[in-house]
Amino acid sequence: MIIFTEFSQRLNDPLYVSSDIRSKEAHTFLQMTTSVDLLCNAITALTAPQLYDVGMSAIQEFREGRHHSALHPNVDYWTSVWTGFSMIINRITPFHRDGGGAPTDYDLLISSGTHKDCVLDIPDIGLTVNYLPGTAVLLTGRILRHGVVEEWKGGERICQARFIKDAVHDRFGLPRPDWVMYDSYFKDVSL
Repeated sequence: MIIFTEFSQRLNDPLYVSSDIRSKEAHTFLQMTTSVDLLCNAITALTAPQLYDVGMSAIQEFREGRHHSALHPNVDYWTSVWTGFSMIINRITPFHRDGGGAPTDYDLLISSGTHKDCVLDIPDIGLTVNYLPGTAVLLTGRILRHGVVEEWKGGERICQARFIKDAVHDRFGLPRPDWVMYDSYFKDVSL
């Protein structure tokens, strides 16, 4: 799992750049995934603009040296508004809720690979999503149980899971985003 920052449970301890990001391989990985990060940022800006703004503020706060022990050069290659990132490769994921974010934070799940048949189940709302390569799913992972609980067919399955660590945003004094509401998309549009 790659997590942008690690921190102690004590509120006065500094944030740290994770050991995954400090690795030599991370430099190459972050450079190779920049275009995916920018696409994920665009999806976030369009669907959850407050989350995007708060995420950008958190990354800027970190780069400016606030609240951390030591910066690492690889942080310059972190282009995502998300403070956490995980790769799930060829694994079934049992139903779960993600505990690190605030209830109003979304997780962004990107399906990739060569598989031909897979579903993402969200049983709390009775939803089954066809989860083929190229599918992006934005969901409130702390609230809604979700998982890929059945074997997929036809090849490799890769999930890029992007998430927010609420404690990091709290440390920077950043507000939690409001719930995304249907009306917010139409406030500046005359129909």
